[in-house]
Amino acid sequence: MRRVVAAVGALAVVCAAGSGCSFNVGVGKPTVSKNDLQNDISDQLSKAGEKPQSVTCEDDLDGEVGKTTRCEVVLSATNSFEPVVTVTKVDGTTVSYDMTPAVSKEQLEKSVSGLVAKSTGLQVESVSCESGLEGKVGTVAYCDVDAGGVTVRRKVEVNKVKGLMMNFNVVPVLTPGTSP
Repeated sequence: MRRVVAAVGALAVVCAAGSGCSFNVGVGKPTVSKNDLQNDISDQLSKAGEKPQSVTCEDDLDGEVGKTTRCEVVLSATNSFEPVVTVTKVDGTTVSYDMTPAVSKEQLEKSVSGLVAKSTGLQVESVSCESGLEGKVGTVAYCDVDAGGVTVRRKVEVNKVKGLMMNFNVVPVLTPGTSP
């Protein structure tokens, strides 16, 4: 990971991810322990000026090209993400991996709630998203947002991924005869 940009604009959320990480492992089948991954992610974010509150990886990362694991990174009460860590190369005991930004379903619901409340001034009673969101431009998720006594379907679309930053827009889904 190279750097983290922490900025939240109107209807945009910043998440982080990095690429090109390598780790040397001991004897036997190459594996990067979840503790080593957590320390690497924490160190990389700290070097970029974003000290995480916590980093928790689900599992060790098996040293086999294509294998993945996820880690939850909490930067603040309103900014968390879940990078997907993927093995890109194994050379002896060196495991190379990339990280791509993503937010879980629960993280997306929390972000959408905050963004809708901030942009509309309404109290958000609930948000229910169909899925999480991967950090690839054009990726879409849909959420039902109950605010001000009205439930409106919202489209969440990734519009920019640059290095460690993922921005997405949250817009109402309009059907004939409706308004935002």
